[in-house]
Amino acid sequence: MSTPIAHSLSFRDVAPSPLSHSKPRLSGLIAGTRSTVGRWFARFRQRRALREIAERNDFHLLKDIGVSQEEALQEADKPFWRR
Repeated sequence: MSTPIAHSLSFRDVAPSPLSHSKPRLSGLIAGTRSTVGRWFARFRQRRALREIAERNDFHLLKDIGVSQEEALQEADKPFWRR
């Protein structure tokens, strides 16, 4: 014998859809990915500029930022994804 309550409940009431929470997670994932790619691109540009300064032997600029030519080239050699 079934109870009247069991007939009034649907599957949606008992178990929420797995897609109901996917939209906030997806937007968070997209935002996080965008942020990471932005940081990578900024590092790439900064390291390229640092390499140009070091290769031009612009010792005044290197002194202003507080690094030697060797340190500047070591930093410029790092891949963009590495801190």
